Amino acid sequence: MTDLPLIKILHVDDDPVMRMMTKTALIRSNLGFIVESCASGKEALDKMAVFSPDILLIDMLMPIMDGVSFLKEVRTSENLSCAHVPAFFITGKEAIKISDRNDLEPVIGIIGKPFSPTKLGQDLLDIWHKFQEK
Repeated sequence: MTDLPLIKILHVDDDPVMRMMTKTALIRSNLGFIVESCASGKEALDKMAVFSPDILLIDMLMPIMDGVSFLKEVRTSENLSCAHVPAFFITGKEAIKISDRNDLEPVIGIIGKPFSPTKLGQDLLDIWHKFQEK
């Protein structure tokens, strides 16, 4: 793979406090991220076409369309030019099992809640660079 920069992050979380905390942590990391936050999978699908993210940061547990359902929708969409954007899941569950993971790839990381706001940006960047090296 090429060493592409990680700049544009589309974050999906139904919790307004988590959206604000995550966006603030990523921007304050001073790593040059542009963060678009969405309250639902539907909102994120609508924004993807115009935002063209480098990665997706997806909450696992959301009403109506959970994180796995959202990512399946992204991966099977013929209308999205960024349907194969790498994804991170963010979850408060210690261990998650994702059935049919092959349909979701590339999933390049899982971030646990609570996360360290001072480390979140660097953690994402470190995982991103490891993914780019493959």
